[in-house]
Amino acid sequence: MTSSAHITGSTTTSIRLRPLSGRIGVEVLDADLGLLLEDGAARREVHRAMLDHHVVVMRGLHPTSDEHIRLAGAFGDPIQPEDHLPKHPDHPIICRFDSAGGYKADKWHTDGTFRDVIPSAAVLCMRTSPATGGDTMWTNCCAAYDDLSNGMKALLEGRKALHDQGPDAKAVHPVVVAHPETGHPILFVNDIFTRGIMNLPPEEGQAILPFLLRHVTRPEFTYRHSWAEGDVVAWDNRSTQHYALFDFKGQRVVERIHLTGGPMEAHCPGAAEADGDGGRDAIA
Repeated sequence: MTSSAHITGSTTTSIRLRPLSGRIGVEVLDADLGLLLEDGAARREVHRAMLDHHVVVMRGLHPTSDEHIRLAGAFGDPIQPEDHLPKHPDHPIICRFDSAGGYKADKWHTDGTFRDVIPSAAVLCMRTSPATGGDTMWTNCCAAYDDLSNGMKALLEGRKALHDQGPDAKAVHPVVVAHPETGHPILFVNDIFTRGIMNLPPEEGQAILPFLLRHVTRPEFTYRHSWAEGDVVAWDNRSTQHYALFDFKGQRVVERIHLTGGPMEAHCPGAAEADGDGGRDAIA
């Protein structure tokens, strides 16, 4: 018998969950598209599962485009994609990424950190899957922060980093942010967009940022999903990073909807520590 995952602060009655790894990810067992579209309790529970577990896998749903949009609404309000991104021809609120067009996302990143306001979440559907390969990985940036030493946490307090995708796409965010809904601290730097820590001497920042980028993607923080056509995965864009492996032959087509978000505010030290999670002490 498969045990259901515990959902903090709620009682699971409409959906059953199975943990997918030790630190991130749950699967909705026997996912029922009709239930997830129509049942208010199920929609609230799957949203809560995303907040608690960061990534929610729903296998074999095969939603239509309209159903994809409605399903995404369980996690927030869908928003229009950036102008430069490829869009579904009939549903421009959906991004359509086709490997045949040369699209890749094979570096660790959080979507949109080069903006002051980032998407809160994403809901992705696999439309055309290669026979092998093309997996996606996610990492838990809350767990990455938790596992830093107390000394490193103290050093990162108040630090800010530049995120940059070009002349008109730059933003400054705290290196450690507070999750807007849960309050959990998040290590908020990523390999694609983070250029440097601004309020440290350059030599120190150049030493610390590469360490943080390696640390946040340690295997124990991650989940790797092997796709099948019709799978849908929702993830919290604020507390995770993701990486799409470009290791396949053939075509890979995915469709993604982003949900409205907000600015990422600095984590206030003492909130997590007051709950007894003081971090990891270095061993001399």
